[in-house]
Amino acid sequence: MSRTEYIDLNPCAFANMRNLRYLEFYCSNYNEKKENKVHVSKGLDSVFNELRYLHWYGCPFKSLQSNVNPKHLAILRMQDSNVEQLWNGVMQLVNLKEIDLSGSKHLISCPDLSGARNLKRLNLCHCTSLLEISSSLQYLSKLDSLSLYECKSLKGLPDCFSGLKSLRFLNMFGCSYLKMLPEMPCYIEYFFLSKTAIEELSPAFENLSKLVELSLQECSRLKSLPSNICKLKSLERLSLSNCSKIDKLPDEIGTLESLKKLDVVETVIREVPLSVVHLNNLERLSFQRCKIQDTMGFLLPPSLGLCSLKNLNLTDCGITEIPDSLGHLSQLRRLYLGSNNFEIIPANIINLFNLEFLDISYCQRLRFLPRLPSVSINAVNCILLEVLPFLSVPYTNTQYIRFYVSFANCFKLYQIGLKDIVENVLQKLESLATLWTKQPYLKHVKKLPWASICYPGSEIPEWFNFRSTGSLIIEELPPCWNNNRFVGFALCAVMQIQHHRIANLWDLYICCECNFKSKDGRCHTVRGHFRYPPYGCVKPPYSVESDHVYIGSDHLMYPRDTGDLCYNNPVTFQFYLKAGPVPRRIECCYVKSCGVRLMYAQDLGKSNGSFSIGEREDEPQPKRLKSIQLL
Repeated sequence: MSRTEYIDLNPCAFANMRNLRYLEFYCSNYNEKKENKVHVSKGLDSVFNELRYLHWYGCPFKSLQSNVNPKHLAILRMQDSNVEQLWNGVMQLVNLKEIDLSGSKHLISCPDLSGARNLKRLNLCHCTSLLEISSSLQYLSKLDSLSLYECKSLKGLPDCFSGLKSLRFLNMFGCSYLKMLPEMPCYIEYFFLSKTAIEELSPAFENLSKLVELSLQECSRLKSLPSNICKLKSLERLSLSNCSKIDKLPDEIGTLESLKKLDVVETVIREVPLSVVHLNNLERLSFQRCKIQDTMGFLLPPSLGLCSLKNLNLTDCGITEIPDSLGHLSQLRRLYLGSNNFEIIPANIINLFNLEFLDISYCQRLRFLPRLPSVSINAVNCILLEVLPFLSVPYTNTQYIRFYVSFANCFKLYQIGLKDIVENVLQKLESLATLWTKQPYLKHVKKLPWASICYPGSEIPEWFNFRSTGSLIIEELPPCWNNNRFVGFALCAVMQIQHHRIANLWDLYICCECNFKSKDGRCHTVRGHFRYPPYGCVKPPYSVESDHVYIGSDHLMYPRDTGDLCYNNPVTFQFYLKAGPVPRRIECCYVKSCGVRLMYAQDLGKSNGSFSIGEREDEPQPKRLKSIQLL
């Protein structure tokens, strides 16, 4: 029925279905307007006494019709309906397990549910006219989940709320008129209070001994976090992001022994309590944009502890000095230090052997980097950065199959240090291509392997077999190029600005289309691209003011099942640029020159998975990188 045209049901359409148990009027994905194609403008004359399941998306009626006997109903779903009041009085609904009225914007009040004592799930999200919740909820001893998401007119909860002994999930996100809370059920596990108007948490909060997650994001009236919250020994996730009046964390926060995630983004907190060293299970800590309007900036304790920490975000905190204890976070994988005021990164960062990604973008006082492990680096707009004593280590860990380096707008970089990093990335391109083709298990992972780099410059490195000015390469490929060791193409493009400045470079795609023929005369086209920056690097757009070199690859740009490929006919590589969330061709910049390299499998070490570059006489010999011109 989802693919049919609009139909208007005859009132007697179900007259002979006296035992009908399952009835669904739904909105399918084929209808982008999200409206029900089945209309009942004259109502339904049939009597439904045996229904177990009723799903009526966009129900046009103001209440459940009297010819629907809900006695046997187990599931009632009426999303985006016109219902104002589901029913009057008390209904004996002993079989009812779920009610979903989400998106019913005309619903004014919650029905009397005292007769639905086996109800487990009640979904009232986006019921924006809902004014109150019936006190009959106190009889729902089996209610497990209650969602009041974006019920913007709701002003409070009934005092009897604590009687919901089975309630585990309560979502009140966006209940913007909610100022006070009654006593909460003590077994609740997931509690979402973001975007509410609450001003304080009651002392009874400490009784929520089973609470696993508490979200208080954008509670702009919340003045403080009470110390008794530190008695929640089961709490694993706590979010205080955008609580603009909170200026301090409880000194005893280190007693939250189960805490794994703490988000304190965009508050006015100026320092981390010393007790944070005792959070041995903490895996993610974010103080992003906790910017203090004084010269000291955000203060870190001399010792961080945090032996399980994997993700640390201190972006835009006005930090002027990074403590040496940062180098002791042995499990750290992602470190965000961008938009800060420090001039030095501690040398012991080399000890972070598990580090995968380092963000130092917009650190405009930073002049040099210490020796680093082999990590992805985002150094966009580090305008004073000069020295790069980069530690080039063998890429032996197959767990980290993504590698990305950006030095966009780093115009003061010394050429020698940059050359080492570029060579490191070029080696990783072939290493990862080898992994992809030689280790089949990687073809089933969600994260596809890639390596890429961006830096100021106008020259294609000599490492690339084929180079050309402009956006087109026309070449004849060498004999036996497509042998069993061929693993794909590496791509390089120099991008030049067309009109002095480009506003948005955050979703830039360097694209390449390859056209060639097989020996039987058939034409083949292979397309590929790499995105810059890669997915997962969430930062605002940036502008560039001169030529930049972009190097990367696409493992899917690989000729497969094409038979014998002909090498004595011209092969073309056409480069072009796209940008934006929905990629489109751009005119504000263009490809000034381009390069392609044929990549061949490296030998996989038998003992430790390390790589050594192997060459054969029948393959094009790779060229070593001799020089890089920055400008």
